[in-house]
Amino acid sequence: MDVTLVNAPVRLRNEHAKLSPPLGLAYIASALMDAGFSVSAIDFNVSGFNPRRVDSMLAHDKPRIVGISALTETYPQALTIARHIKERSPETVVVLGGAHPTIMPLAVLAEDDAVDFVVVGPGEPAMVALARNVIHGEGSLADAPGLGFMDDGAAHVNERAELPHPDELPRPARWIFPTDFYHDKWNVLTATGSCPYRCPFCSASSLWQGRRRMRTPANIAEELTELWCEHVVDEVFFTDDIFTLNRRWVRELLGEIKALEHPVRWGCATRVDLVDAELIAEMAEAGCTGIQFGVESGSQTILDSVKGIEKQQVLEAVSAAVSHGIDTVCSFMVPFPDDTSETLRESLEFMAAVHEAGARIYLSYTCPFPGTAFYEQAAELGLTILTDDWGEFDAKHVVIETRNLAAHEIETTTEAMAASLGMKKSAV
Repeated sequence: MDVTLVNAPVRLRNEHAKLSPPLGLAYIASALMDAGFSVSAIDFNVSGFNPRRVDSMLAHDKPRIVGISALTETYPQALTIARHIKERSPETVVVLGGAHPTIMPLAVLAEDDAVDFVVVGPGEPAMVALARNVIHGEGSLADAPGLGFMDDGAAHVNERAELPHPDELPRPARWIFPTDFYHDKWNVLTATGSCPYRCPFCSASSLWQGRRRMRTPANIAEELTELWCEHVVDEVFFTDDIFTLNRRWVRELLGEIKALEHPVRWGCATRVDLVDAELIAEMAEAGCTGIQFGVESGSQTILDSVKGIEKQQVLEAVSAAVSHGIDTVCSFMVPFPDDTSETLRESLEFMAAVHEAGARIYLSYTCPFPGTAFYEQAAELGLTILTDDWGEFDAKHVVIETRNLAAHEIETTTEAMAASLGMKKSAV
């Protein structure tokens, strides 16, 4: 085997971690296959991490390169896997990519010599260039876009690749993952890059440097048809942080979906200020059965500082979606830098109103991920980061205190908020 791609697992196994296949790795696999390389894959969020599985992979696949995808919360497990590989097979090249290495490449390279390379930004061109160099002796590592490595004792990162147009990417190699073990088996990319909003708690703009490119609706419809013809897929989730950003594009896609010869049910995520009753009605008519809104707080004062949405917009969006039978989820997080006991009370009251309007509520702890303002400007925002254990950056642990709220107050209040409405306290 030329390359094995690994999805590093969360520390505490949960249903959310195996919600859907790692689409990014599936796209990288396709790019490698198109370039003539053999590829296998392991998602440890499905199988659970067991060192013997790594041993088996090394013994049977004998990969020349292992690429490990790591979020911040899965980075410690990614390092464990990398070290295990190097102990058993020192000649195997180990590469770390994903959100955490992209945002903190120098720190990752300096932390452990079990990591030979990091990939910053789009993984397809970097992994293909690396495979050509390692396996065929072609090209120079210095020319591999987005590749980071140690050079004469110093960490060096090449300029990242341009954000690819998603229409030009090969279809993701979903079949290399155990599709039946995921809840949302069929996730479909609608854009590369990130949401243009720069919410201070979100690392997406730092991860993609504010860049974004949309797939054409016709190209998405072609993939939906392929999924139907090849796998009889009639339900998908559109993986986009902000599906309704461009209303003209959305309406064109809705037209393409309605014109398909087979019905498709689908879900998405977006902001409440980028929908209205008319658009939601059109989405429902085109098969939308699920929608998630990031609300974050029930205090207007807090929303003004971190999100820029109105509470009335939340209620209107939820009411419109529920009225059309759309399964509606609103996610909240606690705490924000300026939260107080009073703003948390407002949030609880508002969550109750949103729940009464028909939405399911997801509640998580605020996490200052690297690349966010909450991490980079913690001191000036009055935040104290309580741990340097990246594995606890999972939105299920209290990892910050604010100028107004101590850790025990945050935990006690959040647990009480979740219990009062029977809410699911879970990262989403």
